[in-house]
Amino acid sequence: MVQLYCGDGKGKTTAATGAAVRAAGSNIPVLFVQFLKDDSSGEISSLKKLPLITVLHSECFYGFVSGMSEEEKEDTRRAYSGMLDRVDAYLQANQSCVVILDEVIHAVNYKLVDIGRLRDILKKSNETVEIILTGRNPSEDIVELADYYTEFKKLKHVYDRGIMARKGIEY
Repeated sequence: MVQLYCGDGKGKTTAATGAAVRAAGSNIPVLFVQFLKDDSSGEISSLKKLPLITVLHSECFYGFVSGMSEEEKEDTRRAYSGMLDRVDAYLQANQSCVVILDEVIHAVNYKLVDIGRLRDILKKSNETVEIILTGRNPSEDIVELADYYTEFKKLKHVYDRGIMARKGIEY
């Protein structure tokens, strides 16, 4: 099954983290893959301590895409392609698992992840392989492939008052 957590509201990664913890607590292996982030967030620190959860992120991290040079974007594309290779290998090795692709929708929208490759991975989901995607503004074909689609809508956020992301709260 494919689950899609999208929107401009806070909580997409947190919901995916909860799904990872629930699966691991039920003896289901989890691969938690982060795109467009480093590994400094509190949830990643916690997930790394749990058995049955493997966390994968790229060592290639240049910050916001808007600040990346073309060379940095190409480095990021190569790194993300390698991460998708690892997702494919994980799916081949596990007949029952959860794979979380955190912020992959953004990575696709910024053309750092090939959408055709993502579609191929999503088609490997079934009743025992759960794939969860997070991000904003998914394409219509990704929405069509989803079995669940939850929209997170921001109604109010402290960022609107100039308060930046706080460790342990937003990341």
